[in-house]
Amino acid sequence: VLFEGILLKPSMVTPGAECPTHATPQQVGEYTLTMLKRRVPPAVPGIMFLSGGQSELEATLNLQEMNRQPNPWHVSFSYARALQ
Repeated sequence: VLFEGILLKPSMVTPGAECPTHATPQQVGEYTLTMLKRRVPPAVPGIMFLSGGQSELEATLNLQEMNRQPNPWHVSFSYARALQ
């Protein structure tokens, strides 16, 4: 696989649907970027997140938080909810 030629489309790291506690955008951003930095080479040019069942607001705030933290990729969305 030529890493420079792919876009990755994962979901964000969020608590399960039945989890009694809710994660903040800062936690989602931190956990998601930590996981990606451990597994995705910096040669991958972009990561386009799926909504993973989050609301428009949740998904947008979580993505915004990830873009505030340093990372080696272009981080954006790949869900229609973000366009509404």
